[in-house]
Amino acid sequence: MTVDSLFILNNAGAPIIQKHWCDDLSTRRAALVVVPAFTRYLQSVASLGDAEPVWSSPQDTVCIHIQRGDLIYLGIVSREVAPLEVLELLEGVVQALLEYIGQLSELTLKENFTTVYQLLSEMVDSGSAVTTDTSVLRGLVPVPSLVNRVIENVSGIGMRSDAKPDVNTSSIPWRPQGIRHSSNEFFVDIVEKIDAIVDARGSLVSYDVSGDIACKSRLTGMPDLLLIMNRPEIMDDVSFHPCVRLTKWESEKSIGFVPPDGNFKLGSFHVSMDTTNRSLPIYVHAKCMRQESAHTIEIAAEAGQCGGKSVEKVQVRVPLPAQAYNIRVQSKVGTYKVANSRLPQVEWSVKSLKAGDRGARLVIQYLVRSVASNNGVTNGSTGRSSPAVAASSPAVTTAEQAASAAFVDFEVAGFSASSLKVESLKMFREAYKLFKGVRYVTKAGSFQVRF
Repeated sequence: MTVDSLFILNNAGAPIIQKHWCDDLSTRRAALVVVPAFTRYLQSVASLGDAEPVWSSPQDTVCIHIQRGDLIYLGIVSREVAPLEVLELLEGVVQALLEYIGQLSELTLKENFTTVYQLLSEMVDSGSAVTTDTSVLRGLVPVPSLVNRVIENVSGIGMRSDAKPDVNTSSIPWRPQGIRHSSNEFFVDIVEKIDAIVDARGSLVSYDVSGDIACKSRLTGMPDLLLIMNRPEIMDDVSFHPCVRLTKWESEKSIGFVPPDGNFKLGSFHVSMDTTNRSLPIYVHAKCMRQESAHTIEIAAEAGQCGGKSVEKVQVRVPLPAQAYNIRVQSKVGTYKVANSRLPQVEWSVKSLKAGDRGARLVIQYLVRSVASNNGVTNGSTGRSSPAVAASSPAVTTAEQAASAAFVDFEVAGFSASSLKVESLKMFREAYKLFKGVRYVTKAGSFQVRF
């Protein structure tokens, strides 16, 4: 068994969808005890992105989750299981729901609850993952229609589709026979994410690149494709879709496959990068100045070495200490807001940073309520010491009351951080003309700039 229960929660931690593969007692414990405890844990962190993906609950269970948009996908396990198996299952659930429903939100999940439960029943049996391949699921669960959704919302009764799912008689389980398209096209997206840590001096502490090969196939018949990369030797920790012939990859470092129909992830990879003289697509310089209880943070962002491309969708998040108050923010570029949902933090958004521009600047000023030492508590506003308060209050150091890092998110279209590119894409076993396209996108993964 992989999971005991699976929940889909909104960003406040309230369950929207839940499915259980355990006894009644464990089901009630998961819904009434474990999920509320997990919600309290989420509320204790600065933001949902800072929550650990694997969290041990006090009820001898483990909560494993991912966040996509405003939704949290939570798997609860009570037995020894590899966390990556659960994470892979949750990611497969997200991709299947995207394929069937489109944009995922609390509203769309409720509108398509029958389809969601049908998909979960087919993907997981007795708590163990069966399949998350959407090309297989389309032969088991019909795509919801507008009429069925209206009847379900009005009557509350799930309607079965009159059209029965097609039975796949093909020897290839991910691609049925008889597929026809008026235009034959195949698109490849190389999406790379940069995980980096920049220290207070501006030096790279760590730098890694991971990527996904996402494809969209609209091809007639049973084509056989051959994808060749320009530098396959730099790809490690490679994981492929079952359609890929692994023997060809191991012997020739080329990717041969019969593609599923529609959207699918062909593979994922990791590229180890040297931090020496490594250029970044964006440079964020941050410094923090402290004077007693007054703290000032200055952040400057500018486009880096990304082939002359603009850096889009720049977001800088600066978590502040819980004792921060009187927060003031100044910036002439982009928009900003001060969020206080869990812990105070400043979120700065810049639509675009163009190469050669002077960049953008943000200034954050705030005060801290108090600074405690081992001998007494000093009030940040008056400077007076109170030994009585020190005896009853936990010691909080100045370092703990200061912001320590900024978290950066960005996107660069048409740029490959690893210099990995598609060299050629060839088709065999079909004679029609193939229209093909390749896009490259580099995004921020875990990108941290320390003060």
